[in-house]
Amino acid sequence: MSKQYTDEEIRQQVTNFYDNIAVGKTSTEVNSIDLYKSLGYDPKLLEKIPEEVSSGLSCGNPLDNLVLKDTDTLLDLGCGMGLDVFMARITYPNSNTIYGMDRLESMIQKASKVRDKKGFKNIEFVQGELIDMPFEDNSIDKIISNCVINLEPNKQKVYQEIHRILKPNGMFIISDITLKKQLNDDILSLDNIYGS
Repeated sequence: MSKQYTDEEIRQQVTNFYDNIAVGKTSTEVNSIDLYKSLGYDPKLLEKIPEEVSSGLSCGNPLDNLVLKDTDTLLDLGCGMGLDVFMARITYPNSNTIYGMDRLESMIQKASKVRDKKGFKNIEFVQGELIDMPFEDNSIDKIISNCVINLEPNKQKVYQEIHRILKPNGMFIISDITLKKQLNDDILSLDNIYGS
């Protein structure tokens, strides 16, 4: 029988795994650029992205369906080191503020350092939880998420938060993974199953 983890234990496993990536203790062992190209990212834009944010953590390309007007604010949920934030800013240099939110201080620090070093403007990185986002009601025009919501056990609360902070007629673009069937007990009994 598989071990039953609490929501907090799952969150801690996820935190440990991604924190180790942010500080360079582990990696995804994939060629990040090849992965991004296979997901439909524009190769010419990828050349403009700072190498230090290329971690291979994406499972899709939410930017493929994104259009930003100059007045639009954008929020990237679980932004990690900021890949999609930087790609959006390069694509839409005149849009309103682009926010990247991540639960990990290490990811926010790394993304902020790259932003400052490379001189990206009108980008803010904030630490926050998917189930308690640090944004006012009806404050964001568009939200993207790339392979993040699957990591949060309380998905209903995530979607409630998205609904709360999106402006009327706002847009949410998600790229994520789901299970077609329950994982077997051999897989579920692995240590750190939620953080790998």
